[in-house]
Amino acid sequence: MATNPMCLKIPWKKNPERLREWEEGRTGYPWIDAIMIQLRQEGWIHHLARHAVGCFLTRGDLWISWEEGMRVFERWLLDAEWSLNAGNWMWLSCSAFFQQFFNCICPVGFGRKLDPNGDYVRLVQNILGLLLK
Repeated sequence: MATNPMCLKIPWKKNPERLREWEEGRTGYPWIDAIMIQLRQEGWIHHLARHAVGCFLTRGDLWISWEEGMRVFERWLLDAEWSLNAGNWMWLSCSAFFQQFFNCICPVGFGRKLDPNGDYVRLVQNILGLLLK
């Protein structure tokens, strides 16, 4: 998207190791990791989970291009549709269209809000995580 005038020129980091850890659910953030494990095992995650891992990958923590996240979602999502996927990743990363989005999802706080007892994280890591080994 470097030549697209609709996109902001964000200096995304190239970090294949961090990208791989994110995709495999090995970031060290239990809620983010559980979401990515579920994505790889089941091919679907809730839209709030999609927002959380998308924000984490792009402008929240890793500063890796939304295009990398889009490719991962294309690979694993059963309901992937290219134009929706691309548009949502651009929107969530604040690369285009909606550029003054100040709501950045905290990978710890948002997880605690949605899963206060850690039930989801434990379920995914204990059951689905074993299936990936």
